[in-house]
Amino acid sequence: MRSSRENVAHAGLLTAKYSAFYTDKKAVAAGEKIVSDSACRRCHNIGADGGTAAADLNASAMKYTGEYLDGKIKNVNEYMPDFHFTDGERRVVILYLLNAASKQPKKVSEPYVAYITPSKKGAFEKHCGGCHRMITRIGGGKGTGNEAANLSGLLTEYFVSSVLPVGGKHWTEKRLKEWIKNPRSINKLAVMPPVRITDAELDKVIKDISGK
Repeated sequence: MRSSRENVAHAGLLTAKYSAFYTDKKAVAAGEKIVSDSACRRCHNIGADGGTAAADLNASAMKYTGEYLDGKIKNVNEYMPDFHFTDGERRVVILYLLNAASKQPKKVSEPYVAYITPSKKGAFEKHCGGCHRMITRIGGGKGTGNEAANLSGLLTEYFVSSVLPVGGKHWTEKRLKEWIKNPRSINKLAVMPPVRITDAELDKVIKDISGK
């Protein structure tokens, strides 16, 4: 409610909690592992690579304080998976984000619109949205379900599936179509039932998931 010369002078500066993003290599490495294991790049650009469905975290890390980033990771929007990171895990993730962003050349960011509300109902909502949800760059948020996996970035190289057989850990459009029609043709232990869907609707679902 009040400001002072000290508050103004220190506004936006990194606090001690997040200042070791260059020097604490062990913590940065721990954060990198969490980011990799959690497949954050299926939606976010981090360092030199990643998706575009959600905010560019290089830009976010350079613009916002560590406390702000911590709040966004702790209190996720309705289309971001909640990984339930501990305070310590969030801290090292932020150290890694700061470290990765600092190594990228500065560039003018393209205008970005973050969708945090549901889009108009379509094929995905009709056939998949009761169990799944996801966010896409073009279509925004889709689906309302939490019973099954969050499908954001499903067709990217960063989405590692736990239901595909050994040697097929990444989804393709062809494999996804086969799965939707009959999941047990790919995994005999699949709990998802076959979806009664026309070929035309299936094409629309794939288009929704790919975000094209």
